[in-house]
Amino acid sequence: MTGHYMYGCDYDHFRRLLAEHQADLDPAQRGRIEECLRYSRFLTRFAKIERFFWDKRIRAVEVAKPPLFILGHWRSGTTYLFNLLSCDPETAFMDSMTTFTFHNFLLLRYHLPKHYRSKLTGDRFGDDMEFLPHSPQEECYAIANCIDETFTHLITFPQSYQEYMDLAFEDGMTDAQKQRWCATHEYLLKKITYFRKGKRILFKSPDNTAKMGMLHDLYPDAKFVHIYRDPYKVLLSTIHMFEAGIQAMTFEKVPPHALIEDMAVQFYKRIYLQYLKDMARVPREQLVEIAYSDLTRAPIDTLAQIYTALDLPGFEAARPQMLAHIESQRAYRTNRFELPDALRRKINRELGFFFDHYHIPMQTEKGD
Repeated sequence: MTGHYMYGCDYDHFRRLLAEHQADLDPAQRGRIEECLRYSRFLTRFAKIERFFWDKRIRAVEVAKPPLFILGHWRSGTTYLFNLLSCDPETAFMDSMTTFTFHNFLLLRYHLPKHYRSKLTGDRFGDDMEFLPHSPQEECYAIANCIDETFTHLITFPQSYQEYMDLAFEDGMTDAQKQRWCATHEYLLKKITYFRKGKRILFKSPDNTAKMGMLHDLYPDAKFVHIYRDPYKVLLSTIHMFEAGIQAMTFEKVPPHALIEDMAVQFYKRIYLQYLKDMARVPREQLVEIAYSDLTRAPIDTLAQIYTALDLPGFEAARPQMLAHIESQRAYRTNRFELPDALRRKINRELGFFFDHYHIPMQTEKGD
C-alpha cells in the first residue's frame, strides 16, 4: 500500500489525535501528516452525506449469521488462511476499499478518485504480498479511523507504544473505552453485513487474538479459528514488519531496533497469556486451532477440518476456488531472517509456556 490508513479517518477525530500527540510529532513527517489531513478532510465531507442517507438503515440491520474470526499472531499465516476462507462464495469480508474508506464506501465505492484508488495498491509492508483495492483486509484499520481505542495507532504514534499495546487487551481498557470499541465493531459488522447482503462476515485482525473473550461476549454465537506457528520465525518476521510498518506510517520518530524487538516479544507473550486464558470462555464447538505447518503441508485437508469442527456449510462449493488460490500461491516464498542468539535466548526465556502448550521444540543452540 502506497498510501496511509489514516487517509480515511474522520477529520475531527484525526485532529484530536494530532493534538494529543503534538509534543511527539516529528517535523520530518510534516509532509506525510499534511497529505493525510488533505485526504481526511476531502473524504469526511462524503462521510457526512453517507451517514445522512444510510445510518438508520445500517443500525436497523439484524445480523442473522454470526461472524467468523481468524485469530493468530502477525506472521503466523493469518493472511494466507484469510485469503483461502474468503474463497467461499457464501462468506463475505472487508476489502481494502471498504476498510480504508469505511466512513464513505457506500457512496464512493464506484466513484473514488483514481489518485486515491491508486494509493490502495502495492506490496504489503514487511513482505512482498500483493496489495489490491479488493483484497481481503483487516478491520482494525477501519476501527482506527473511528476511535482512539486500538492497537493500530501504535505504528503512527510509536512514542506512545505502551498505551496502544494496553488497548489491545480488555483489561487495558476502561469501561467507557471498552463500550466504544464494542459499539464501533458492532456498527462495522452491521454495515458490512448490509453491504454484503446478509452473508456471514469473515474477520481477520491479529490483535483480535488478545480479545477473543471480549468478542465472544459481544457475539455469543461467533466462531473462531486460531492459527499458530513456530515463535522464532513469527517473531523474526514480526520485528521486521513492525519496523517497516512504523517507517511507512509514523508521524513521529522511529523507535530504536532494540525497543521494537523487546516490544514484539513482550506483546507476543501478553497476547498468548490472554488467549490461553480466554479459551475457557469459548465453547469448544466454537473454536478450532490449526498449525501453520499443517495448512501449508495439506491445505485442503486442513480447511476441511476447520469446516467440520465449526460445523460450517459450503466446503464442497468453495473447494474449487480454494484449490485455484492454493495453485496461484505456489511460487510465493516467505522472507528468511537470521535468528540472533540473544533473541533466541529472550524468546526461550519469555515464551516457554507457548512452546509447552503447543508442543513446539525449543531451540537451545544455533542450528538446533
